[in-house]
Amino acid sequence: MADIPEFYIDQFRVGVSPWGAAMTCGLSDPHPNPGQAVPVQDLVRLRMSLEHLKVMAMILRRQLKAYEDGTGVPINIPRQVYNQLGLSSEDW
Repeated sequence: MADIPEFYIDQFRVGVSPWGAAMTCGLSDPHPNPGQAVPVQDLVRLRMSLEHLKVMAMILRRQLKAYEDGTGVPINIPRQVYNQLGLSSEDW
């Protein structure tokens, strides 16, 4: 079996259309210039059906909830991140 590439990512974008979805994952510059947009190096693009994306999101949520419940340690997201993404802790 060929080696499977591994990537560490700290950025992602998701685009959806009636025909499918694309998720582009990347890595941000570790030393961006102050006051400028942080450059991101795109590393990989995943394409899938909307059904696959929805099932994937459901499984990821279940896995993370099981981790939090099993360890008793919540995965805390800073309020600033919620605000920047237009999310709330109730979305979880």
